[in-house]
Amino acid sequence: MKNALMVGLWMVFATPNKELNESGERGTLVLYRRKDYFSSDFTLKINNQQVSQKFSNNEFIRLDVPAGRLKIETEGGFITEKQSMAFSVAPNETVYLKGIVDYDYLSNALYFKRIDDESATREITKTKLDETALRRIE
Repeated sequence: MKNALMVGLWMVFATPNKELNESGERGTLVLYRRKDYFSSDFTLKINNQQVSQKFSNNEFIRLDVPAGRLKIETEGGFITEKQSMAFSVAPNETVYLKGIVDYDYLSNALYFKRIDDESATREITKTKLDETALRRIE
């Protein structure tokens, strides 16, 4: 019984709060795509929650997200490879992620790259808000 109690206490205190996010702290995530040669649309999921079904060129999405580590997944049509990435967002932080489409002879994929605030703000002014996208991730 004593060992079970010790193991239980260890599991409670050893789990980092960033992963659980029990405190309810939140941050902001801004994802955007600039004009690209190909006009492929992508499905976008964050923490297994669908954010947009048609994330297109010259669009951006602003999301209220839980602070901590976020899993971002992208996939598209017939010749699109499914991708999975992870990013961290600190409480009250705004993180800008630029979508970059990688093309190969037989496939393409959408990746995200973290961009500094100043560059991202300048680039986002040339895009439009995706009105159909989700606004808050739980």
